[in-house]
Amino acid sequence: MKEPQAVQNLVKPLANKLATPSATSTTQTGEQASYQSQQQDEAQQQTRVLVNMLFARFKAIYTHKFASAYSTPDEVKLAKREWAVALKGFQEPLLAYAVERTKEVYAWPPTISEFLKLIHTAYKAYGLLDPRTAYYEACQCRSDPLQYKWTHPAVYFAGAQTGWYKLKTEEERISWPLFEANYLKIVDRVISGERLSIPKVFMIEDKQTLDIDELIRSISKALSLAEEEIAPMFYYIHKTPGSGIRKQYRKISKEKLKVLGYTGALPE
Repeated sequence: MKEPQAVQNLVKPLANKLATPSATSTTQTGEQASYQSQQQDEAQQQTRVLVNMLFARFKAIYTHKFASAYSTPDEVKLAKREWAVALKGFQEPLLAYAVERTKEVYAWPPTISEFLKLIHTAYKAYGLLDPRTAYYEACQCRSDPLQYKWTHPAVYFAGAQTGWYKLKTEEERISWPLFEANYLKIVDRVISGERLSIPKVFMIEDKQTLDIDELIRSISKALSLAEEEIAPMFYYIHKTPGSGIRKQYRKISKEKLKVLGYTGALPE
């Protein structure tokens, strides 16, 4: 097995081998189609393309053994449908890594379960958690995220983008899909070489740790509003300290709170 530190060098050539240009456009047209449904269609099409590429690799790797496993076109078609369901959301670099491990581990084409296990080893090679484990960690540490020592910054940022308040209050059937989508996008960034850094704990003038949750509760009580109406105003704290986008979001939040009747200071 190749060393984890060599994974980045491994994935690039494998991704090129796995991927081939697709003549099928993944863009949905039509003025009445919603942006969300368009994204879903594109994601489904991308998954189908990746599964086709994956089966082409398996056929080249296992030759007659692949033909024995899938002896008829109907069997191949049904198998591809099942693989597409199982691999929904996984991106090409992880699949490429799992293909390489497949050649080392299995003499016959892997089952879906076996292949998913290899994908999870790819997460570990990058120091990442699998999405479900990451979700549980984010839910466990949602009350004080800046104080917690995260397994990987990707978990923190996925939680921040999903919304700590949402992870606290929403049912799993709502919060889990949102977190999973955010986490997989961040995983792609990590695999591409981006380094994530969790922001430092913010300090107020008396040098005490700023408790955002307490501030939200205080403002909501003062304005006689629900906490869920105030919490989105603090989205800016999850942006990079000192960045232009953080300052812009803070300014917008300050103006909105002023309209609501709050004139107190906001953390930088």
